[in-house]
Amino acid sequence: MKKTFKKKSAMHSEVISGFDRPQGGSRYADKQPERKKGIPKRQAAGRRRRRDSRLLIWLLVILMTAAVCLAGAWIFSSWKEKQTGKTQKLLDQIQVDLTKLDSPYAILLDDETGTVLASKNGDDRIYPASMVKIMTVLTAIETIDDLDVKIQMSYDIYDALYEQDASRAGFEPGEQVTARELLYGALLPSGAECCVQLALESAGSQEAFVEKMNANAEKLGLTGTHFTNVTGLHNDDQYSTPHEIGKILQAAVKNKTFYEVFTTHFYTAPATEQHPDGFTFWSTMFKNMTDEAVNGGEIIGGKTGYTDEAGHCLASAAKIDGRIYILVTAGWAQDTNSATYHISDAFLAYNQIAPTESMK
Repeated sequence: MKKTFKKKSAMHSEVISGFDRPQGGSRYADKQPERKKGIPKRQAAGRRRRRDSRLLIWLLVILMTAAVCLAGAWIFSSWKEKQTGKTQKLLDQIQVDLTKLDSPYAILLDDETGTVLASKNGDDRIYPASMVKIMTVLTAIETIDDLDVKIQMSYDIYDALYEQDASRAGFEPGEQVTARELLYGALLPSGAECCVQLALESAGSQEAFVEKMNANAEKLGLTGTHFTNVTGLHNDDQYSTPHEIGKILQAAVKNKTFYEVFTTHFYTAPATEQHPDGFTFWSTMFKNMTDEAVNGGEIIGGKTGYTDEAGHCLASAAKIDGRIYILVTAGWAQDTNSATYHISDAFLAYNQIAPTESMK
């Protein structure tokens, strides 16, 4: 019995030994269970706290930025409202009597706001004559890509201008010029050849360019204005009102290039084959002034116009006490002795905006 026990024990020992220590490198040999890898709880909690802190900081930054923006918007709104109130108070104090003017049609506008400060038949239909060239030049500036590229004056445009006795700046057929020079030629001496050449450069024909001018008028919300040509020569279907001419000029003077041309007294075109020494032309308004000063400022620019049907016209601007004002007059009778009465009207109107101490 003892022997049997030993045998079983040996067998049992052999089995256990074989199980515990298998030979031949069994995959179970001395293998310890792996500890699951991971971030210690304390370290993970620290990371969460840091992440939450960053989120809180970003949230605070966003809230503070929003608060600053809202405060800034409120301050700007309050400032703008205050400035608007000051502007309106200033404009309300202006008392201009346009009935004293010789021109039967007139209107005075504040350039910044478009406020009508005084009117004398300002919404009546008129023939605009060469005040049309304000829109011609503005449209050319907006539609010609490069104002400094050389252009040859077309030979084909002159016969019609001669027949119509249209005013000219002095550029000759075939002369090499730039669109920028033509802008000065159109606005200052009222050169019809410049207007027609600008139209050809921009749209290929006068008719196509006039369509652009009328589209511009529509964009400005003008319902009482219609253009049929680029020069202002009379056409029964070409008309506007002093008010709407004023709106066109209001839009135009906000264009940097237009403003530069419009406020120029004279311009000297560079030398060409036709003009070896160049040539100089003057603004038709400034050449009839001995002094552009008015109470509190000066007249800074203007575009005259005249046809038998339109009479003498003037769309001008003055800077007085830092503000720009626009005056449009039209319809003064075609009397040769009163050729500058429309300019005298401008002085009479502008001098009422900022009266002298003796007048206050």
